[in-house]
Amino acid sequence: MSNMYKKLSAHGSINIPVAVRRDLGLEGRDPMELTVEGGEIRIRAYTPRCVFCGTPDGVKLFRGKGICPACAGAVSGMEG
Repeated sequence: MSNMYKKLSAHGSINIPVAVRRDLGLEGRDPMELTVEGGEIRIRAYTPRCVFCGTPDGVKLFRGKGICPACAGAVSGMEG
């Protein structure tokens, strides 16, 4: 990966070049996750995870939280 230099806009935004978006399979309005660690900013595509088991497989959002089919089945089978 080569280094690229981008300026912050007046609003604090940075555009990701189209070639990079194509290489990573990113589309406009895709959710991104921002992490700050040790003075570095890392940006990656956001993948929702199950709030119960942590898997990203088959996760659906329910009331703003991710839940996988296995955990959804376990929750729906609870009596209460």
